[in-house]
Amino acid sequence: MTWAAWLGVSVAIVIAIGAVVLWRKPSGTRRDYTGLKHHAKVHSFRLLTAILAWALIVAAFYYRPDLLKWMLRSMTHGIETIGDSLPSPWGDRAEVILRELGGFIWIQITAIIVLIRVILSGIAMGWRLTRRGDRE
Repeated sequence: MTWAAWLGVSVAIVIAIGAVVLWRKPSGTRRDYTGLKHHAKVHSFRLLTAILAWALIVAAFYYRPDLLKWMLRSMTHGIETIGDSLPSPWGDRAEVILRELGGFIWIQITAIIVLIRVILSGIAMGWRLTRRGDRE
């Protein structure tokens, strides 16, 4: 798939999530989010998305290093654009901070984790919608 196709899929997922959030019926029951089971689910999901993000980066490094090179160059260009758009002393400082405090790897990992969570959340919302229709 091309990047335009991936972008189109991502936009469609975001629009679907927005539609579900806006048209969702309020739940009749109140849920308890204080239990250990809930916290175990939440933190295992966080850990698994981080592991999946690292696995995707390693797979991209092995199979498609040109994608990582493109991402790195795009991040560098974006950081330079942010630095150039700010006034003189602050632009240089912002550029150094973004580069030195993880502009090359941590921002990319965070973006991948957010993308994975958006995709998985869209799948989960679709699953819940189909399951809710069966019960009614």
